[in-house]
Amino acid sequence: MRAVNLLPKDDLHAKSIKNEDPAVVIGSALGLIVLIALAGAFYMAHHAASGEQAKLNAARLELGKLSLIKKPAVHVRKQTRPIIPVPAVTGEESALMSAVSSAMSTRIAWDRILREVSLVIPDDITVNGITMTAPSNAPVAPGSTETAAPTGLVIQGSTYSHDSVARLMSRLMLVPDLSDVSLSSSTADPGTGNVIFQVEANVKGAPPPILPPTPTDTSTDTTSSGSS
Repeated sequence: MRAVNLLPKDDLHAKSIKNEDPAVVIGSALGLIVLIALAGAFYMAHHAASGEQAKLNAARLELGKLSLIKKPAVHVRKQTRPIIPVPAVTGEESALMSAVSSAMSTRIAWDRILREVSLVIPDDITVNGITMTAPSNAPVAPGSTETAAPTGLVIQGSTYSHDSVARLMSRLMLVPDLSDVSLSSSTADPGTGNVIFQVEANVKGAPPPILPPTPTDTSTDTTSSGSS
């Protein structure tokens, strides 16, 4: 009697796990272990983040409730008295302060005036000399119309034409501390052809005090009218 194989042909060629390469089996097992570890770490991190987010939401809710509670206003009492009392001004200090104030009111800042003048002098002007005189604060009689000649600032120099002198004068009129700018002399030098000039201006200082009016004696008129 002849033997017949009833098993399918694929089962005859199937390989057992024992016939697999050990390196492949170990690599697959390690990959599976790493995948499981990553999944577990992700789950734990997600769980921890969810817990922290829940705590943050609870803290925000609590802060919102506290902001709705009105706190009583705190009134701070202002201190009316100074910590260090202001020293009293004595008679000597008052006189000294008056003298300092009077001196400062008549002080003239010559450095500022010179700086302002230097900024307005044209480039074609050569300054040979500058004379500065403090304005006089002599008392002026009431109703007096006399005006003194400008003597506060005198500029002597030379240039190439009379037009340059006129331009200098127009610029000096823009200086706030000067007034009454006038031309004292302007002559052409026959030898060099240059124009030699002298310009004067008043320096604004403290206004001179005005003398009080002289009282009239009425005793003589009263006596004479009574005797008649």
